[in-house]
Amino acid sequence: MSTSVVETAGRKTEASKPKAGRRLPVQGQQLALVVLIVLLAAGFVSRSPEFLSLSSIENLLRSASMFGIVGLGMTVVIIATGSLGGIDLSVGSMMALGGAIGAGLLGTAFSAANPVKLPAVLAVLIALAVTAILGAVSGSLISRLKLAPFAVTLGMMSVARGLTYLMIAWAIGSSNTAGVTFSDPLFDWFGLTNYGPVPAITVLFVVLAALIAFVLKATPFGRTLFVLGGNADNARLAGINVRRTVVIVFALSGLLAGLGGLILTGRLSSASPLAATGYELEVIMVAVIGGTSLSGGRGSILGTVLAAILVSEIDTGLDMMNVPSFNQYLIKGTILVLAVVLDKVYQARSSRKLAAASA
Repeated sequence: MSTSVVETAGRKTEASKPKAGRRLPVQGQQLALVVLIVLLAAGFVSRSPEFLSLSSIENLLRSASMFGIVGLGMTVVIIATGSLGGIDLSVGSMMALGGAIGAGLLGTAFSAANPVKLPAVLAVLIALAVTAILGAVSGSLISRLKLAPFAVTLGMMSVARGLTYLMIAWAIGSSNTAGVTFSDPLFDWFGLTNYGPVPAITVLFVVLAALIAFVLKATPFGRTLFVLGGNADNARLAGINVRRTVVIVFALSGLLAGLGGLILTGRLSSASPLAATGYELEVIMVAVIGGTSLSGGRGSILGTVLAAILVSEIDTGLDMMNVPSFNQYLIKGTILVLAVVLDKVYQARSSRKLAAASA
């Protein structure tokens, strides 16, 4: 597909829906996130000075990197398929499955059956391949059968969680699926290694974010994602292969969710069938607070990175203040609802401005 075709479709999309506000609004939103991060840090430090300790900052960066990596996949899914109602509710279960496959195939679990023993790199690649394939299956069902992404990924959430239980039961040779505890240098790198004061996974997060941002902004394929997210009908008229694109973005989401699960498993040196339960909320928060519109066609990788830092800052600060977990869910759920409301307000305001300009 030529770049000119994509650009033509992009102009059609902008004429058929509110403009995404590529410059000042996006930059303003990112600036607001930076200010909020600073203000929250000041507030947490005033209540708990150890918030700025080296160990606290390291923990914050690890958490932000893990949620951010999975959030990158969620951001791409919503940008590209928002007009179709696109969202991936399976990411938490995919994280658990990726960690369980990686840990289970190592064959180094303590006091377990360990039916196979594969090199760590091969175990990791298989784990990522499985989660990517399951993501592609979700994308295929959505694009080919015209099923609602919400329903498909909700079902895949249960499928992946069930496979996680089966994988761990097989690895330990028992129906008592308490989890797999193990030790491995590669997984230690995922979860524990630092480059100076910076966690290794933070470096990985930054590299992945830069790569995806480049693809979205500087390649024809990246521009097709915004066109598709803005208006799927215009994308088809422009010659974009909608089915293939939907499959690719959901496969990417599954792949990055599996990677996030490997990072979580490395941090804990264990894989549990209950791992990453409820993490869907955190990942969706990262994407939406970062400026990704649930209606599709608008999003920012830099916003996702900043939102990952913000969400992890909230988690770390509330934990250090000993806020009960149920109150934390209340706070984070409220923040997510507010982010969705603000996105809706922004869209309505853009519609009014577009109507006034066209009058």
